[in-house]
This record gives sequence, structure tokens and C-alpha cells, in this order.
Amino acid sequence: MKYTSRYIFITLALKLALAGTATAQVPQGIPYQAVALNAQGQPLSNRSVKVRFSVLDSIASGAAVYVESHTTTTNTLGLFSLNVGMGTATTGTFSSINWGTNSKFLKVDLDTTASGSNYIDLG
Repeated sequence: MKYTSRYIFITLALKLALAGTATAQVPQGIPYQAVALNAQGQPLSNRSVKVRFSVLDSIASGAAVYVESHTTTTNTLGLFSLNVGMGTATTGTFSSINWGTNSKFLKVDLDTTASGSNYIDLG
């Protein structure tokens, strides 16, 4: 069978389109790293803290489509690293967030007492 350049081009274009679609996936988690500081700007070293992430829909004050919390311990510099989407969910499921519709905003709350009742809105 003789292949024309048009046939080869269409076949190649189709394969590239399908390859791009196959690799587009919802993220399993979003890396997040921060330093916890006290009111004086000093790091909260080796301290248990609770972090709450909320994914908000459409606008920065929009409805939460997903909320989760993490309990973690800071290092000597007050640093902690987490993955959004891998905490304890309280609203929705991370995998069901429709990332393709509307803008999404991440709201972060920190509780330096790790009680879960003294969250400070970090934005």
C-alpha cells in the first residue's frame, strides 16, 4: 500500500492528539511548603501545627468545593511540607474537583495550637 504525505500527516496528527489527551490527568496532590512564624516573626520550631486547605470555586471568596486538614510538625526553622489532596477530607473529594470549569483558589488556614479550633486565615 502506498502512503501519501497527506495520509502520513493526518495519522501523525491524530496520534499526537491522542497522546496529549492520554497524559492530561487530574493531579494526585499539589505540593505545599511554608514556614510557621509567631506574632513576632520568629519560627515555630519543632512544633505540632494543624493546616486546613480549602479549594474555592470561581472567586477568592467562593464556595469551598473541597476542604481537608493535616496535622504536621515543623522543623527547627519552622518549615513544613504537605501535599494538598492527601489530607483528611471534610468536604468533597480531591479527585472530584472539576479543574476545567471556573477558576480555583487555595485558602490556607493555620492552627499553631494543633487543636483544630484556633485556625488563622492565611489567605
